[in-house]
Amino acid sequence: MKSRIYYHSSTIKRILVLIALILIASLLFYSQKIVNDLREDSTELMNFYAKVYTDAVAYSGNDFSFVFENIIQSISIPMILADGKDSTIVTWKNIYTDEDSLSMTKIDTLDLYKKMSRMDKENNPIELKYGDVTLNYIHYGDSNLIRRLQMLPFVEIGVVALFILLGYFGFQQIRSSEKSSIWAGMAKETAHQLGTPLSSLMGWLAVMESEYPADENIKEMERDVARLSKVTNRFSKIGSIPVLKETEVSDVILEAVNYYKKRLPQLGREINLTFDNDQKLNGDLNIDIFSWAVENLIKNAIDAIGNKDGEIKVTAGFSNENDQILIDVSDNGKGIEKKNWNNIFRPGYSTKRRGWGLGLSLTKRIVEEYHNGRIFVKTSKVGIGTTIRISIPNKNL
Repeated sequence: MKSRIYYHSSTIKRILVLIALILIASLLFYSQKIVNDLREDSTELMNFYAKVYTDAVAYSGNDFSFVFENIIQSISIPMILADGKDSTIVTWKNIYTDEDSLSMTKIDTLDLYKKMSRMDKENNPIELKYGDVTLNYIHYGDSNLIRRLQMLPFVEIGVVALFILLGYFGFQQIRSSEKSSIWAGMAKETAHQLGTPLSSLMGWLAVMESEYPADENIKEMERDVARLSKVTNRFSKIGSIPVLKETEVSDVILEAVNYYKKRLPQLGREINLTFDNDQKLNGDLNIDIFSWAVENLIKNAIDAIGNKDGEIKVTAGFSNENDQILIDVSDNGKGIEKKNWNNIFRPGYSTKRRGWGLGLSLTKRIVEEYHNGRIFVKTSKVGIGTTIRISIPNKNL
């Protein structure tokens, strides 16, 4: 039973992204709840200290600075004590790590006021009253623990994301290596299996030609066997490093077009297959396997047209920058939905009932891995047609 996972790959990706966003939001919400709870505890603690200060003021001669600095020594919350009338800073605690820099003359006073302003955004200042008179305000901020908790979710998300990325790219490399091995193994085994009967057919044709030298049927059989030999040679080269040489690209395309032109009448349909090119296009190609890629695109266009009459147009030329040779294969077939523009080049994806989904995948491998090019759907509209483009480096640049 053929897998249909490619038809739903976009939906699966969206679901996974949605799940990831929900998990991240849940983590941030839970972390923020803990931060808020700790802030409430800090507020209660500061209110307790405020009560201690006001209760102790009678014994300290109204010197809040003395109370602030000497009664509570273990508190780790950053605090600034400011005058209740004009907000003049009186003293502070846990603002700077250097205990020798607690003198107003040794620090930037403006910096202290900026810190006090930030504290007020985090927590409302606590009023210190003696009777009905407001003497001072305690401005306090988040402790180091709260700040670390605020950063913790982002650190966790970053670590998990890095782990996922490393795992993803690692598995991609493993999968790519496995696919390459499978491709090469299947291709070479196919070439090996075809080799023996092909050699036998060549021998029998030689015998038949010696007995019936004028028989046109034998000539046609020889052409078919030569074609089969070419296919076998193509399969044998998959998985090996291809030898590229400077080639007139138009000649390779024209050969593929002519091959299908001769066979179109056998399909019982009127398909007009044309090749439009009036330029000299030189590229580094392996002729056998690159012509295979072009043939696959033409065959795919014929299948896309279906049972109706149609038109297939192959064009070749230079890019605007003149650094690439562009080959377009256009048809007026059934078209491709945009969500499947990338899927059609994946192994196993096929819209045909008996298709294996290997033709365009093999073509992509030939163009991109063997010829340093690129293949993609240039345009496609359902019910109107498709244009697939091959782009390879221009040798004459």
